[in-house]
Amino acid sequence: MVRDEELSRIFNRVSERHHLIKTMEEKKFKFMRENTFMEVHCIDFIEKMQDANVSKLANAFQVTKGAISKVTKRLVETGAIERYQKPDNRKEVYFKLTDTGREIYLEHERMHQTRIERDSEFFSPLSEEEKSRLYETLNKIYGQIAEELKKLGLDNYI
Repeated sequence: MVRDEELSRIFNRVSERHHLIKTMEEKKFKFMRENTFMEVHCIDFIEKMQDANVSKLANAFQVTKGAISKVTKRLVETGAIERYQKPDNRKEVYFKLTDTGREIYLEHERMHQTRIERDSEFFSPLSEEEKSRLYETLNKIYGQIAEELKKLGLDNYI
């Protein structure tokens, strides 16, 4: 019978080693060396969000508008995004990707696809039934982790 202590050890070992591999692979991508996690995901949100502005981005990240303002200011300075206003609303400032920002967005998408392909190799020795059980088990564990994150006030990590 597997004890909780043994499960905890293997769970931590797997997650730590997976994180290590992920971190090492991220360094292969130029955009991950030149941009912060927040900047890259801000670019991602701007691409996918209609009429992205400071309020919408702050809400999506569950951070302050001031935090988003700092990130968007840097992205404007580096040429990844640009500000614009609508002719009928000169008060609100919106953001859109530049060609540079779009390149970062596409490289980020490629990185995620590469990660999925790599992770598929980890699952290849498993039967479909084992994959289904693992999926169900990990979802249950994730539910517990999500509850703990809520208790800690870290809802934006769920």
